Amino acid sequence: MIDKIKTPFIIQVSILTLLILNVSISFTVFEFLQGCSFIVWGLCCISFLGLSLLFIKKPYITYLDACVLIYLIVIIVSTFINGTDLKTALYRSVELILLMLVYNQWEKPSVVAKTFAIVLSLCAYLNLLIMIIFPDWMFAAKDTFDSHLLGGNYNQIGSRLIFALTLTIFCFRFSKWWIVNFIFLSATSIAILALVGSMTSLSCIILFILFCLIPSVKIQKFCLICFFFFYLIFQFGVCFNGEGLHNNKMAVYIIEDVLGKDITFTNRTQLWDAAGRKFVESPILGYGYVDREWYLAEMDSSAIGPHNFIYSILLNGGLTLIAILLLSIVVMFRRLIGYIDKTATIVLMGTCVFLFMSTMEVYPLFYFFGFIYTLYYYPSINLKNDE
Repeated sequence: MIDKIKTPFIIQVSILTLLILNVSISFTVFEFLQGCSFIVWGLCCISFLGLSLLFIKKPYITYLDACVLIYLIVIIVSTFINGTDLKTALYRSVELILLMLVYNQWEKPSVVAKTFAIVLSLCAYLNLLIMIIFPDWMFAAKDTFDSHLLGGNYNQIGSRLIFALTLTIFCFRFSKWWIVNFIFLSATSIAILALVGSMTSLSCIILFILFCLIPSVKIQKFCLICFFFFYLIFQFGVCFNGEGLHNNKMAVYIIEDVLGKDITFTNRTQLWDAAGRKFVESPILGYGYVDREWYLAEMDSSAIGPHNFIYSILLNGGLTLIAILLLSIVVMFRRLIGYIDKTATIVLMGTCVFLFMSTMEVYPLFYFFGFIYTLYYYPSINLKNDE
């Protein structure tokens, strides 16, 4: 092992706060905030360059870091070959590499978890406050993309909230006082999602909160396994079925008659079907990082994305990218397997809930790897009693 860099605490928190704001906040909600986005992004780039120089001076790569770097190389190469959105691919790569560097270079990974939990919680409270102060504006802007502080679109809010809730639980290892934030953040999350009408995120987050209240670790592990298999069944049996779902009488009965939902999941089956057909045309390397115009031209006239995390990976980098993604999960589990206690079980459940929510939306890849890195470094915090 290499000695980690002892960066001053204030610098660590500042860099992390900038990174969180950059990936979590939609600065275009208010006109006076738009200039802040350039400042935050510029400071993130400076932080990226600084940590990159430190990394070059003392290079050390974990197996998970290698997976992330290969993942980004594949998607950038695919983007370059296909002539798609290279600029955005590089932006997203900087965010992920910066996340990798802060975990890789800093001595105490607990600082990352605490900062994420605090900053995202404050953003959630601020989001609800804005909704209360400006209710007419909120509902008038509901159908526009940049209508909420957390992520812009109301369907994006859930990804930020489940990550904040999960890391708050994670921070129970350092102090039992974190339960106070968990209670307030749970109530805030439910209120926000109920007001904006994001029912998938609302039901999933309520499920996660109820899961956290189960006293027995054995029961939690059993529920975790059941929910994970339910996610796999839904992904393969429903999402990968696309519009073929309409011909399944049992599925139609369960979704429409029992659950009272639209069999198309608000036209998502059409988008999944289009994404599947497009993937078959380039199954190995996909099309790289693509933008809204590409989706409209190549997939569907109403598409702004596949509305499914796995389909987005298949379109971005094909089977190659999915293989690297699965390898990163395997690497994480090999390190975590001997340390799965109550807290780790809850973090794993938070990850599974995030994945299930991602069957309906495409969230920033940053959050997926945020969960993976949190779990990967969990044994280090466990062993060091890192406070």
